[in-house]
Amino acid sequence: MRVGALYVTLPFDGLFVDQAIFCDDDIVGIVERVAGRDPVMCQLVTDTPVLDSEFQDWHRDTPPLFDDAPETPSFQLAVNFPLVDVDDANGPLETTRGTHRLSREESLEGLEAGRFTAERVPMQLGDVMICDVRGLHRGTPNLTGEPRPMVVIGYSRAWYFRPEAHIDVPRDVLAGLPARARRLLRFNPIVEKTARTFDESYRQFAY
Repeated sequence: MRVGALYVTLPFDGLFVDQAIFCDDDIVGIVERVAGRDPVMCQLVTDTPVLDSEFQDWHRDTPPLFDDAPETPSFQLAVNFPLVDVDDANGPLETTRGTHRLSREESLEGLEAGRFTAERVPMQLGDVMICDVRGLHRGTPNLTGEPRPMVVIGYSRAWYFRPEAHIDVPRDVLAGLPARARRLLRFNPIVEKTARTFDESYRQFAY
């Protein structure tokens, strides 16, 4: 986990149920082209570094499917969008290109040797970043006095299931959604009421 940052599961009700965002034609279209048709939405969280946050260790958010074959088609993507402008001072994501095709060891060696470049990603309100969660990345310190909230929506192939990455969907909320939204949420737990406390067991993977 990361010192000085809040990683919070959002309740799937009220303002957080905006199908214009998680069912956006362009976003879902990109997800389907990269990670396969008929995906599932598996996560809705915010990642918010605050003052005195620290660098994360370089990591990826899921291990490869097979130990001996790290390069497989994409099976889980993260869609990130900020709730404030993100610049070099308030904790931008630092990431690498192409490391989702390699093992963690090869990626770290390539980063140290200069074959991969660490790139910080500034963003403005309205920007969206879509990335393969196997790519080597880390959070950077927020040097300002203001939190920097980033919404993260996870989508994956329908057969890929991680129990710590899921959305508790209230039954009445699900009933009010259109068919496409219900389809995206189809493998998440159905609950009578959204919890207001969460057991945050999600962790970064050292793979």
